[in-house]
Amino acid sequence: MKKTVVAALISMAFGANAANMDDLRISGFGSVGIGKSDNAIGYAGYTDEKLDWEQETLAGLQFDFQVNERAKFVTQIVANSRYDYEPKIEMAYASYDFEAFTARAGKLRLPLFFYSDYTDLGYAYPMIRPSQELYENIVLKGYTGADLLIPIELEDSSILLQPVVGIGTIDEDDSIVGEVKLDKLFGISANWNVDDFTFRGSYFVAESNPSCDFQNSQDPYCQLGAMLDSQDGQFISLGAQYDNGDLLVNVEAADVQLEGQFYDYQSVSGLVGYRINEFTPYVSVSWVETTDNEERENMTTTAIKESMNYERLSYSVGSRWDFAKNMSLKADVTYVDYRDTSGGFQSNVETTANPYIATGNYLEDSSIVYSARLDFVF
Repeated sequence: MKKTVVAALISMAFGANAANMDDLRISGFGSVGIGKSDNAIGYAGYTDEKLDWEQETLAGLQFDFQVNERAKFVTQIVANSRYDYEPKIEMAYASYDFEAFTARAGKLRLPLFFYSDYTDLGYAYPMIRPSQELYENIVLKGYTGADLLIPIELEDSSILLQPVVGIGTIDEDDSIVGEVKLDKLFGISANWNVDDFTFRGSYFVAESNPSCDFQNSQDPYCQLGAMLDSQDGQFISLGAQYDNGDLLVNVEAADVQLEGQFYDYQSVSGLVGYRINEFTPYVSVSWVETTDNEERENMTTTAIKESMNYERLSYSVGSRWDFAKNMSLKADVTYVDYRDTSGGFQSNVETTANPYIATGNYLEDSSIVYSARLDFVF
């Protein structure tokens, strides 16, 4: 049944490519990923158990219905292997172009980073996956609400402002404490384009509210929800990119703070790639570290505390091969140094007979992940 869903999506998409009616445009994308690690920690979802197809394989369809010259509706559906190929609506919004700006309302992507609008669209970025230390620490991809796209043309450059307001939901599949609502979500992102350079920044605030009944539950993970109950959070990111058609340099950084004991962190990612005909070899470095470890000194569930107090540094070498129109093949080797911490993985925390009590030791100092991915659009 699960694989039938993906096959149906792909079949629909290839068949719909020709069904480009006057007002309805149907497009699609997909990825088939495979990988394996040298140990069982689970970096990027991969372990040493087997060659794994279930982490980065997905298929998606996007429907753009043009109501008139100014108004349109957009819906994007994605079936992701991480969620047992269950089709999910990732975007569903209405858009209207005014003279000076575009207004959108519905389910939208949250503009946190350079690639946030299309993290599922592997063909759109050069690396095999966006930085685990930067992008994957933010499990919130979208929100329900409204935004404005405000372009500002200057003499030698252009600016795009994007104010946002809405409500976010972290799905229970992406959170150890279950579903978490992010209420009172608002903020702004800005892109400044100058020749071959793009600079961007984002600032967002929200209030976290877990759905788990942590006051009555005996589950230690559910009880962690108390750390998130009615807590104000702040997200700040800065980034710069240079792309002259051959050389690509991308640097991004984020600072995330949340009131209470749940961890705050800072992260940085950098990538350099160079296009040589249909090949784009690249190297990247990413780092993340929690910044408020003292807030959890008195936590009694020490295994969870150890997984929340961490640092991690990763190095990647890979290449993209655009071997056919609208298709690319990527290969990557990533070395991850856990910096004498858990690296953010509870699977790396050595415990006593009680699985919630840590010994103070870690199972692995590092991981190496080998992976490849086929990306396509149609």
